[in-house]
Amino acid sequence: MQHRSRPSFGVRAVAALVLAAGLLAAPVVAPAAPPSADDDGGRLVFLLEYVGIDYENAVRDGAVVDQAEYGEVMRLLQELARGYGARKDRSAAVATAITALQKDVERRAPAEQVFAASRKLLPRLIASVGGASRPSAPPDLASGRRLYETDCAPCHGETGAGDGPSSPGMDPPPTAFRGAFLERLAPRQIYNALVHGVAGTAMPTYATYDEQQRWDVAFFVPTLRVGFAPKPLPAGAAPSLDELASSSNAELLAYLRKRDAAATPEQVDQLRADAVSARSSGPPRASAGAARAVPADGGLGAALQLQDAFGAVATRVFPSIVGVTGYVKDPSFSPEQKRDAGGPLWTAAGVDALRYPGYRPVRFGSGFVVDAAGFVMSRDRLLRDDAGELVSLVDLELADHTHRVASIVGSEPTLDLAVLRIAEPSDGTSQPPAAVALGDSERLAIGHWLLALGDPPGAEQTLAVGIVSASPARQCYQQELSATLVQSSLVIPERALGGPVVDIEGRVVGLAIGEPRGAAPPAGTTANGHVLPINLALNLFEALKVAHSTRSPWIGISVLELDRMRKRVAKDASASALPVNGIGIDDVFVPSPAASAGVKPGDFLVELGGHAVQSVGDFQKWMYVSGIGAKVELGLVRDGQPLRVTVTIEARPPEATTS
Repeated sequence: MQHRSRPSFGVRAVAALVLAAGLLAAPVVAPAAPPSADDDGGRLVFLLEYVGIDYENAVRDGAVVDQAEYGEVMRLLQELARGYGARKDRSAAVATAITALQKDVERRAPAEQVFAASRKLLPRLIASVGGASRPSAPPDLASGRRLYETDCAPCHGETGAGDGPSSPGMDPPPTAFRGAFLERLAPRQIYNALVHGVAGTAMPTYATYDEQQRWDVAFFVPTLRVGFAPKPLPAGAAPSLDELASSSNAELLAYLRKRDAAATPEQVDQLRADAVSARSSGPPRASAGAARAVPADGGLGAALQLQDAFGAVATRVFPSIVGVTGYVKDPSFSPEQKRDAGGPLWTAAGVDALRYPGYRPVRFGSGFVVDAAGFVMSRDRLLRDDAGELVSLVDLELADHTHRVASIVGSEPTLDLAVLRIAEPSDGTSQPPAAVALGDSERLAIGHWLLALGDPPGAEQTLAVGIVSASPARQCYQQELSATLVQSSLVIPERALGGPVVDIEGRVVGLAIGEPRGAAPPAGTTANGHVLPINLALNLFEALKVAHSTRSPWIGISVLELDRMRKRVAKDASASALPVNGIGIDDVFVPSPAASAGVKPGDFLVELGGHAVQSVGDFQKWMYVSGIGAKVELGLVRDGQPLRVTVTIEARPPEATTS
């Protein structure tokens, strides 16, 4: 995605999508007519949904409370009436209903009446114009999160609280995806806002998004619910993907309570989390393997289905895994010497040993392709010789056993993360392998299945199965490294480390690194199942592509997200002095650049080198982009008062790393 100017997605368009509480008892599902090829249909549906909800912000108790909003409702209703009236497929009954809605708005009818009339008209309009947007494939919530963080969070905030760095001074202010508003917002309404925008407001069209990306964002936004915590569903609750797209959280809760009166919002969270595997109302999609009939022995049937799931994941993921070999220059090393001396050497297999004359292999492991541009994630340790220096050459063995040289883009030694890029072949005939499907490590919970796959150089392939033992306790690795990692029951062979760790659906949720840095097991043994979360890895991946760093930048502070700091000081009188944005500093290493500058535990970091710091991820990103040796100004808040100090970013000292 290319960065664009920082528009507010839905500053008014989405803000207008508040549903009246309690008016619908089940999901609003469009008829099964296929989407219209004429985008006017989708535009008309969007206008009706917008008007029905935005009216509440314009008129209360029969009086106009916001003249601008009221004028906009009238203008959009006129556009709806004109657009529908110009269609050859118009229905007289629908046209009459639109006119009646206009009259309700003109006489300033109660908001609930206007909303109810618009919702009653909606399925009839959809049936007439075929303009119901519907997803053609399950959403990728991890993709939605990344797009939201890049293009929406600057206004709406990382957590959807309407407090992004671009929000001060915006009129009207950005939408806060909170409380009743979020509970009444359907993904389809968000999708339509991204497609159509609203003329004369801060809401643009997102023309650079493709259809799937719009749905990814649309399905991600409802997961911003405060307290989002998926829990098992009532028996028989299985809405289709179309129903999930067209229904708000409030509507889905009503749907669940028809099956179980005690259904909870956390069970709605489960429906949102399961959207990635929801059944489609359209034609069935091809799957990696045919579903196995369950034998009469239910236990055996469940085991066989799980076995099939593991096999399907392996089939899907292995083609994206590469074998990684690190070489050092060694002019004296050459298998040719053994051949010249008449020593034993396989004739054909010896070709591989002669691939890089004058170079000696020193490290072997795995990696995986991250995107179509040929970027690969692996381990930093595979790029280091015995003295800790970068190797001279990196070779990648692809799934078809062809070999390609890779360039070192950057690495993070403390976390054992490396970013490589597959070199283009001289003849231009080969393409990078398909990229893995990326998941969301923040959704991992104790007991979730994990599969660690490795394909080191040679014929060896490994597949280890385990479960999550503990989710990361924090995002910052500056103090206690293992607290940043996913802990699991995985037992991973050493040469498989660097490969992907995936969930039961084959989406990468982490990088297999074994023991944290400084606690590596002896060579040739298995490693404890520590996993670098993919969300953290992707944040550093983007920074390393810019910075090309191979050392760990450091100023000597340990930080926490603001919500965790709030919990720590909730009973303290100083809680009122917490900043609106930023991250908390919970420890300072002595000696360090931060300690020398007077930074103290309990301070809050809101800016680094002129860049706003909204999250731990922002802090890590700007540390790498600024680079070791750079002098940067820190914007701090101490006891509610702003404070600025200057520090020089250094390379992290070995003694600062604890496992």
